[in-house]
Amino acid sequence: MDRRRVALLLVAVGLLCLPAPQYLGLAAEATSPPAQSSQVYAAEPIDLGNESDRERLVDRHGDAVALADYRLTARHGDEYRSVNATRRALESAMATGSATVSDPGARADLEAIDAEYAFVRDSDAGTEGYYRLTVAADGSTVRAESVSLVPVADAVAEEAPRYADLSAAERRTVDEVVNGSTEADPGYRPGVNDPYVDRFPTPIWRGDTLYSVYVTGHVDDFGPGFAGFVVGLGVASVGVVLVVVGGGVYASDRWIG
Repeated sequence: MDRRRVALLLVAVGLLCLPAPQYLGLAAEATSPPAQSSQVYAAEPIDLGNESDRERLVDRHGDAVALADYRLTARHGDEYRSVNATRRALESAMATGSATVSDPGARADLEAIDAEYAFVRDSDAGTEGYYRLTVAADGSTVRAESVSLVPVADAVAEEAPRYADLSAAERRTVDEVVNGSTEADPGYRPGVNDPYVDRFPTPIWRGDTLYSVYVTGHVDDFGPGFAGFVVGLGVASVGVVLVVVGGGVYASDRWIG
């Protein structure tokens, strides 16, 4: 085989190697197992009669039953009509016990909040900052009664989903988290498409035991596609060398010849 044919062959092989990052990345994704969640979850049994357990339950899942005041800001309050007036009314009620509301938008907001939440929370007051919310039928008056964590934890437990109501596939996901939460291996990383994983973190009743499923860690995983891409970069580098060498040999042979 003459030098020019060898040179052209090197160039052809090199050109095939250049897009390797793309096709090796796609191949790695296509042949790899389903991706895992970036979150690592653990399940802790909760004793509602234990003060520390109640605190952890409310800290992790209290937002399901209590609206924190920081959510009534321009940044978080897109779902409310008069976010500033509504926040002021709730702050006044938490400070004095009740507040009268004249703003129509705030009245509508308070009625919506009352329909969704049983409590409001002063986020600067820690565990002492929970108040039972009562709103008049037309939203004109709002009352806030300071409460301990006991009724808040009870409300979280009352609204927690029941294992018995889940599908078989959803139960398997919950079982993996519960069974994977041991001292030796305190967490489980489910697949991103596993049934029910989109509901985590969550409290859940399994039989007579209330579990708190919470995030215990985070994994920065670029996935198999990234690994294939990195390998492809090496292959592409070889391709560049082949193109340069082959092109140089071809040009040199033609110039000399």
